[in-house]
Amino acid sequence: MKEKKECEVCGRYEYLEEHHLIPGRGLRKLSDQYHLTINICRNCHHMIHHDKEFLEISKKWGQQKFEKHHPRKEFIEIFGRSYL
Repeated sequence: MKEKKECEVCGRYEYLEEHHLIPGRGLRKLSDQYHLTINICRNCHHMIHHDKEFLEISKKWGQQKFEKHHPRKEFIEIFGRSYL
């Protein structure tokens, strides 16, 4: 049986989209490379990209996910700054 996927923000089982936790010019490819993406519903995706505070939270989640396997110094070298 196939596992149901849900929005990683609100838990809905609606149509999901991939969200790059560290978005921006040139950073999406890096987010892909380091698996810094989550599946979220359209509503949450829209909210993240139109709410500055939520976008900053997204970037913090990305850095925290990265730092589970890499040091902060490496994050800063790759992404140009720390969000934490």
